[in-house]
Amino acid sequence: MSARAAAAIALAGFWWTATGAAARGAAAQEAHGGQVLIEALGCAACHSGVPGGEAIREVAPPFGDGAAPMAPAYVFHYMADPQTVRPDIAPARMPRYELDERQRVALALFVSNDREMRGVDQALRAAMARHPDADRAEGAALFETLNCAGCHVHPEAQSRVTAPDLSLTGVRVRPEWLTGYLANPVTIRPAGPVPGEGGQMPDFRLDAAEAASIADYLLELEGPDGADPPAEVADWEPQALSPFAMQKAGTLLRNRWSCLGCHQLGEDGGRIGPRLDGVAQRLRPGYVRAIMQDPAHLAPGTIMPASLEQPDRLDLIASFLLGRDGEWSGSETVADLPALPDATAPGAELYAARCAPCHGVGGAGDGFNAPFLPVTPTVHADSAAMALRPDDTLYDGIHAGGWILGKSHRMPAFGASLNDGEKRALVAYIRALCRCEGPAWSRDGRRSR
Repeated sequence: MSARAAAAIALAGFWWTATGAAARGAAAQEAHGGQVLIEALGCAACHSGVPGGEAIREVAPPFGDGAAPMAPAYVFHYMADPQTVRPDIAPARMPRYELDERQRVALALFVSNDREMRGVDQALRAAMARHPDADRAEGAALFETLNCAGCHVHPEAQSRVTAPDLSLTGVRVRPEWLTGYLANPVTIRPAGPVPGEGGQMPDFRLDAAEAASIADYLLELEGPDGADPPAEVADWEPQALSPFAMQKAGTLLRNRWSCLGCHQLGEDGGRIGPRLDGVAQRLRPGYVRAIMQDPAHLAPGTIMPASLEQPDRLDLIASFLLGRDGEWSGSETVADLPALPDATAPGAELYAARCAPCHGVGGAGDGFNAPFLPVTPTVHADSAAMALRPDDTLYDGIHAGGWILGKSHRMPAFGASLNDGEKRALVAYIRALCRCEGPAWSRDGRRSR
């Protein structure tokens, strides 16, 4: 492809009307500088709690039928290192994603169409030969995972809010960490904001002043009513632990508590929730202590269960995590959680959210988090094995965790987070997965009560 042709494609693919840009820029000067940047960058395309969800869609080029032609070679090269092609709409810009060659091939195939495949250069042809099974469907899945539709209109994709509520930033994080993170983002939730769906925070290549301005604005936001930590832990500070207490806390985490079933600490642990390394640098102490006790209060919709532990044990573990040294490090994104089955049995939705990440959507013990656990999760679809377990045993495991049954302590206890009906619904769904009932003696006894 000639340089002139590439330039023509770039202008055609990224041309859109600038009508009203000057007026918007004048009005923006009256707003907080961080708010201006947040609206221009389209943060609300993924995050709730901040303004400007539609602003970025007015300037980001659309894709698909009816949009300006987009050559696949241009997309393939551009996504390797996005450059500013429309300085007139600054500070809006295309962020950088950590995409490998295969992903860029798949995206190029999705945002283009067959009649535009003539715009293929030698580099793209070679990449397609190296990844012959990378196809348009894979590109569509990646387009959804990265929430590209949050900025770019595409007839085959829907925008969705996938990332944390930014109005709670001041409650959660330390100011000094936030500025550094915005300037150099890393993966905090390796499985994605919605566990199992993947995704990543892109790099907008903010300069120091931009990062500081956005951080200042986010820290000033007032979250929803009632979003602050409970008064008894809002000003909580970690204890200075003795070597014995540190060893005790580490032993509890690795051999008794279920935290590492979902969270990674060092090289150990699951990949459902955020890493536990670096919380001292990242999170406010009161938030760490409060989220352990009652996660749903500070993170509505979370699948993390409320703790059944005594307050002194929560103080110990929070102090241990906040007293650990070491800088935060990123983590590879794990494979996507398979699509949920079309199940209407009682407890299906609960099982998909709470159990499937480890036990698998079909109960085969093959959830996306299973490879990171020291033992294989119970195969709920195994009728021979599950027929030996009474319903009461299944209920107890859901309520108090795996350790109560002599199983893995990394199976968390959901007793404080689910009501009796929900726990019984999960038992019923496990029975649907295994297509079996418990032992006859347990069923006879249940009927006699």
